[in-house]
Amino acid sequence: MVWKNVAEAAPARKRRTQAERTAETREALLDAAIRLLYRNGYSGTSTEAISEEAGVTRGALHHHFGTRAQLMADVIGTVYERERRAYEEIAADTGRGAHISDWPEMLWEVLSRPSGLAVLEILQASRSDGELAALVTPMQARVEQMSLDTIKQQFGNGDDAGMLAGIRLFVWAVRGLSIAQVLAPNPEEMRSSIDFLKRLIDGAISAGTIDSRGRPLPG
Repeated sequence: MVWKNVAEAAPARKRRTQAERTAETREALLDAAIRLLYRNGYSGTSTEAISEEAGVTRGALHHHFGTRAQLMADVIGTVYERERRAYEEIAADTGRGAHISDWPEMLWEVLSRPSGLAVLEILQASRSDGELAALVTPMQARVEQMSLDTIKQQFGNGDDAGMLAGIRLFVWAVRGLSIAQVLAPNPEEMRSSIDFLKRLIDGAISAGTIDSRGRPLPG
C-alpha cells in the first residue's frame, strides 16, 4: 500500500519534444566533430567516425546536416557563438576587454582551445576542397561581420576597413600561435609572443599612433 502511494505521488517524467531531441542530436554531432577534428585532423574526421563518436547513425547525421561539408561549416558557426559567449564571460569575470591591449590574451585564452584548433583544421582544408570552400567562405564572412559588429559595440564606430584589418591581424596571429604551440618544445613559450603583441599595442598607444580603443589617430 505504501509503495503504491509513493508511485502514485511520483511526478510523471516530462517527455522531450521533437525539437529538443533534434537540438540534442545536432549538438552531439557538432561536439563529436570538434573532438575528432582536434584529435585526428580534417582527413581523419569522416562522417562514419563522427556518427560513431556521437552515438548516432550515419543516417541521422545526413538527416541533420546533409553533407560532411555542411556539418563542417556549421561547426564554424557553432564554435564562433561559443567563443563569443566565452569572451563575454571573461569580460564579466575579470573586467578585461575595455582596452584594446586586453584582447591578445583574451583571444589566446579562447582560440587556443581544442575547438579553435578544430576550426583551423576546417579552414585549412577549404583551401583545396571546393565544396567545403563554397560553404565555409560565406560562413567565415558572416563570422567576421559579427566580430566587427561586436567590436563596434564595445569601442564605438570607426573606419570599418581599418577595424576589420585589426581584427584579422589579431585573430590570425593568435591562430598561428595556436598551431605553433603544438610544435613548440615548451608550449607555454607562446605566451611570451602574446605578451609581445600586447606590448606593441601599448607602445602604439603611447606613441599616439592609435587610441586605447585601437582607432588610428591623426599623425
